[in-house]
Amino acid sequence: MGRAILIIGAGALAVGVIIYALIECAQSERYSVRALPKWAWLLVILLLPVVGAVLWLLFGRPRREDVAAEAQRGRGPDDDPQFLRHLEQHRRQQEQARRLQEWENELKRTGRAPGTHPETDEPLDPSDPRNDAPKPHDDTPGPRNDTPGPDDAQK
Repeated sequence: MGRAILIIGAGALAVGVIIYALIECAQSERYSVRALPKWAWLLVILLLPVVGAVLWLLFGRPRREDVAAEAQRGRGPDDDPQFLRHLEQHRRQQEQARRLQEWENELKRTGRAPGTHPETDEPLDPSDPRNDAPKPHDDTPGPRNDTPGPDDAQK
């Protein structure tokens, strides 16, 4: 009885290895298979069931480096550090261009660079109603300083 279980277990293991080898060989890329062409490996696995499957696992399947390279190729763009660096650099360039455009617009609109403070009598905005008001002259009535200065004494 114990011997029958062992034979059934070994048979199930052999069938599992053969099915695994067939599926892996069929899904492998044509140019990544080693030693023999892909179609030849499929024939070896089918014609020499256990031996062919073991030979495939040892000598025919793609190397791990090849599989790792395939996995990297399958990554999304958000997993690629180089793509993310390029994306960040592009974002910075767009932000810099936007700031420059805002600066030029402000300079055209107000006649001065952004961040500079207007003089006290200068309106803050060209659309400010103070632009239409008449400018005061020196002849306007109001208190005057009639005290003689040092220049008046020489006259």
